[in-house]
Amino acid sequence: MRRSSIIMLIAAVALGLVAVLFARTFLSNSDSPVAGSPSVRTVPTVVAAGDIQFGEKITPDKVKVVEWPAGALPQGSFQRMEDLTSGQGRTAMRAIVANEILTDKSLATGANRLSTAQLLNPQMRAVSVPLNEVSGVAGLIFPGDRVDVFMTRQPEEALPYTELLAQGARVLAVGVDMNVGKDKPEIVKSATLEVTPLQAQKIALATTVGQLNLALRHFTDESRVRLQTAQVMDLNDGTITRLVRKPNANAGAAAPAQGGGAGQAPRGPGVMVMRGTKSEFESVIGK
Repeated sequence: MRRSSIIMLIAAVALGLVAVLFARTFLSNSDSPVAGSPSVRTVPTVVAAGDIQFGEKITPDKVKVVEWPAGALPQGSFQRMEDLTSGQGRTAMRAIVANEILTDKSLATGANRLSTAQLLNPQMRAVSVPLNEVSGVAGLIFPGDRVDVFMTRQPEEALPYTELLAQGARVLAVGVDMNVGKDKPEIVKSATLEVTPLQAQKIALATTVGQLNLALRHFTDESRVRLQTAQVMDLNDGTITRLVRKPNANAGAAAPAQGGGAGQAPRGPGVMVMRGTKSEFESVIGK
């Protein structure tokens, strides 16, 4: 009986040693890379060390270099801190959060000031238009939005009309604020738009002869709509417009003196019936 107990004790100790050896081997293999698995190549990348506000100059204390997977780098990133802080330096064109990768599009070259010219695409122009609470969409236009530009004019020789001057123009600034991170509506007196040279010419002329209005569009909408000149007679949904003519007292008094010849147009109250661009007067006397 004593001999069997000794044998069982020895067996238990041996099994314990085997279990410890197996566990150590398993943990060691789990910490090492799997044989044959491809390793991820990383490259040094400059990121924000903390939150950077719009308009702040990029200094060495505001950035840091980390290792980032080479295949996941955005276009225009930087690999050296000196590329951002040396020479003319760079300035944040929008709010940047901590650990965000810095890119060319989020920064402006030159540390002294921000310029709208740095935001322009090649061959484009920046032009400012006057705004008020109505023409500026109640202050709900922000830098980076897309707008259509309309001009309304009331000439002496014709009825008022509205023309479409530009579609999908990018808003570069509202007032003097170019921050695309702006999130609070504000009534401003002007907005600066990115347009073509021809559109800039039209808008410059339109500001002297009429009133401009901006229409906000969805930021993904790049469609171009052909619109005809809108006139007063177009202000309906396609139904027949009936206008009541004012009584002409002078014409009614002069009618008997002229003998009231046959074929003379009736005078007095009536209804002006408009069908498209044609109008016809219908008297309501005796009806």
